[in-house]
Amino acid sequence: MKFGVVLPTYGKNATRLSILDTALAAEELGFDSIWVTDHLALPQADAERFGHIFEAITTLSYLAASTRRIRLGISALVLPQRNPLEIGKELATLDALSGGRVILAAGIGWSEGEYANLGYDFHNRGKRMDEALKVLRTLWRGGKVISFSGTYYRFEKVVLSPPPVQPGGPPIWVAGDSPTALKRAVYYADGWHPNTQPVEQIRSALESVRPLLLNRPFMVCMRARLEFSSNPQPDQPFSGSPEQIAGQLQAYRQAGVDVVIFSCNAETQGERERCLKTFQELVKPQLT
Repeated sequence: MKFGVVLPTYGKNATRLSILDTALAAEELGFDSIWVTDHLALPQADAERFGHIFEAITTLSYLAASTRRIRLGISALVLPQRNPLEIGKELATLDALSGGRVILAAGIGWSEGEYANLGYDFHNRGKRMDEALKVLRTLWRGGKVISFSGTYYRFEKVVLSPPPVQPGGPPIWVAGDSPTALKRAVYYADGWHPNTQPVEQIRSALESVRPLLLNRPFMVCMRARLEFSSNPQPDQPFSGSPEQIAGQLQAYRQAGVDVVIFSCNAETQGERERCLKTFQELVKPQLT
């Protein structure tokens, strides 16, 4: 099982230093990946949580130059409100510059107002998401000169150079908690990226699609909140003592989860780094 860190790229505590210090701490402590969150143009009515947010790809580019080993992920890029040809070029470049460390989790988004602000149709976003995933695959696997003809996206003899370092391009995981998101992940991607769900719900969902996987590699990466507490919340996984959290992770691993990326319940940078250190020193050794 691998573990990543969701960086404080949004909210009142999001600053250049908090992002950079958390990324460097995660790499120093031995986490596998760091993750940024994505929104571009939320209307005020939808911006309570993500109004103050650092742009995802720009931030990852900055962090690629500041780190050496740790993988660089987006959780999750709202793909249908962007041109996938531009995203394919940007992430291919980032993969080349970072030495092949990029991971993309992509979702369809939830803010109709954000789609309107960016000039994209909210109501056909699912169909455009499917085609955009095909565009990325075609770009990253098709050599240096690529053409594509679909319902929503078309281009002729595009030169994509430099290509991604990773063969076939960065891994693509589909984000979302619904059965539709999981099936989209099975059909078009390398994995599924849900938020925290009850362990039996995760197990049941994966069992329902296992015949479709045909034994091919398929990653499950769950996004969760981590809180060390003497009074754990009964309805919140990964809240409690190191022993309780390790036991919960064992259950999720047995259910089919391969990666968990954590945001720490912390108000200060010191609290955040102590949370990460406690996980690596007291929780992770119980899982090996």
